[in-house]
Amino acid sequence: MITILRGYFFPENKSINKNIESSLMNEIFDIYDHYEDYGLRDREDQVNMSLDIAEAYVNSTNIIIEAGVGIGKSFGYLIPSLIINKKTNKPVVIATSSIQLSEQLLSDVGVISKKLGFVTNAVVGKGMSHYSCAMKTMDIFSTEGNDIKYSDTWWLIKGVTEGEYNERSEIEHGVTDKQWNTVAVNRCIFENCSFRSTCKFYRMRLDISDNGFNVDIIIINQDLLIRDLIRKNESGKGFIVTDPAMIIIDEAHNLEDKVRSALTDSFTKKDTIEMLNAILKLFDARFNDPQTIRNIKYILRVVLNFFKIINEQVNYLISENDMSSERYKVTFPLEIDYQRWNKVIGDLIVSVSVYESGKREREIDNALEELSSLKRLFEIIKGVDNNYLVWANKIGNDVSLSYCPKEIQSTLEDNLFNRKFSTVLTSATLCQGGKNVSEQYSYIKKSLGFTGDLSEPKISPFNYKDNALMYIADDTPLYDYRSKNDYLDNVCEKIIIMCNMTSGRSLVLFSSKDDLKYISEKMSTIKTSWKQIYQKEGSTQDGTIKEFRESKGVLFGTGIFWEGINIEGSDLSQVIVVRLPFPVPNDPITEYKVSISKDSFNDIMLPEMLIKLRQGTGRLIRSETDKGILSILDSRLSKKYHKHYRDAVLSSLPFKTITDSLEVVDSFCKAKIRENYI
Repeated sequence: MITILRGYFFPENKSINKNIESSLMNEIFDIYDHYEDYGLRDREDQVNMSLDIAEAYVNSTNIIIEAGVGIGKSFGYLIPSLIINKKTNKPVVIATSSIQLSEQLLSDVGVISKKLGFVTNAVVGKGMSHYSCAMKTMDIFSTEGNDIKYSDTWWLIKGVTEGEYNERSEIEHGVTDKQWNTVAVNRCIFENCSFRSTCKFYRMRLDISDNGFNVDIIIINQDLLIRDLIRKNESGKGFIVTDPAMIIIDEAHNLEDKVRSALTDSFTKKDTIEMLNAILKLFDARFNDPQTIRNIKYILRVVLNFFKIINEQVNYLISENDMSSERYKVTFPLEIDYQRWNKVIGDLIVSVSVYESGKREREIDNALEELSSLKRLFEIIKGVDNNYLVWANKIGNDVSLSYCPKEIQSTLEDNLFNRKFSTVLTSATLCQGGKNVSEQYSYIKKSLGFTGDLSEPKISPFNYKDNALMYIADDTPLYDYRSKNDYLDNVCEKIIIMCNMTSGRSLVLFSSKDDLKYISEKMSTIKTSWKQIYQKEGSTQDGTIKEFRESKGVLFGTGIFWEGINIEGSDLSQVIVVRLPFPVPNDPITEYKVSISKDSFNDIMLPEMLIKLRQGTGRLIRSETDKGILSILDSRLSKKYHKHYRDAVLSSLPFKTITDSLEVVDSFCKAKIRENYI
């Protein structure tokens, strides 16, 4: 096989970058030629993936690769990455969509480096909110009376001051967002901080920058990567190395959402008032700028009134909302003089920009950035700029207002796909149905504005025909908001039946938090032979999965539990999908995409549903010996309802044996699954 691939890789008519030493490519070939000597497994598609990446690097082009579960995707891109790094002395940047995957990749780098005999220095970089701030926490800890004021989080505050908790992930039992925000980094002053020598966030940011020393592999999340690229484009100065050998984006099916997130500016009443009060404090110390102080106080009054009105609207929409969106379209108060508002903010930006900063340069820069974003928000609201979407979210008792560009493709084209280094996009769920490779990648290409080569999809090698069964219920009522409780009551009964068949050991996936809440409340009144485990705010994914494994119970979850989970063996014998995860049509972003589409269902709704469904169903079979049942309780997919998209859904999934009979499911359990239980 390798001999054939050598010929394929170096065809005579291929334009190869002459500056790249052929020894680099030969070393990659030799590793796979002698895979047994390196303790690697013989996986043809992993070899092909590595060679696709190598070819893209040699030819200075981008490439997109669907890599099915089981081919060894991480090793498929880590092997060429490590070779390229050693040959060029340039770091390879790998961007992921979750902290869990980043930590796993760090472990994988260690494993493959050892196999190859390399000494590799890798670092994981996360957003600042994942780290604790010793300066902020010490200020709270040393203030008299705060032990009472912060009694519910004093254990956390004390732990940070004692150096026990440097990152949120270090808290095994979990912590809520509200608790963690008390100690998290939010406005770092970097070099001016007296705690920087022991600060894990400061150390990380130094390591991933151009000032870092001997870092070979930089593993970051996609949000951080996109923010860095945008910042470099706007100011020429970012916080990640400016000249990497290559950028690899894993779980690239999330990239569009991550780009939108990175391009989204959000404001809450609390944070906006804190920012304005911080600026007021700066100018109060000068005593010679009364007009600026009056401007700040005017903006404070407007902000309080504005957010009060928005909060009332969101509360009403939540009570009346018949969908599962967490983003709400709101109308903006007419009584605000937006023209005066923007002028006052513009004047304040000028005042802050000429402030004699001294040691407060970073504080001034942060204030200017936030003021400019706030001014842009009200320009969008006023209709000065129609290229943005605006929505509101509910955050506890507060409300946030956010905006992002309508189109994100140009951002990726300019900042990522047209750079001098190669970019690799990979995931197990990038393709849709299609007659050829171009059609299969068409949705993801269009969504991201991708330009570059398309790799033949790498199909999972697992034996789905013999080891997996797909059950589609045809007797659940169709979901309707007005009678959704009838549907959920039926689903609840079905979940109990299905999980009894597998003696627990099931993952139940919801596409709606409200549905999960309803089921959890109903199930709490029902005694089951298996432990019920529910996703909770603040609980870590790792901690929840550990509890699930140990209990052999049933895990009910949404959001993060649709992807990134790797539970091999009989501990997970069934995945239950409660509803097909179609996007919420009244979500402002989905609504916009639908509005500019000629065939909104086939162009937007179906492709996005399939990506998420493939991710969720991909949790089931994680090794060659895994056996399990995929149960879809949404009758819309059954033969009974003749939905036109049934064939598209079934053809996108690897399951070969499909049934609507519970008797067949029970027989499969007896023959294939229960025999594996200890």
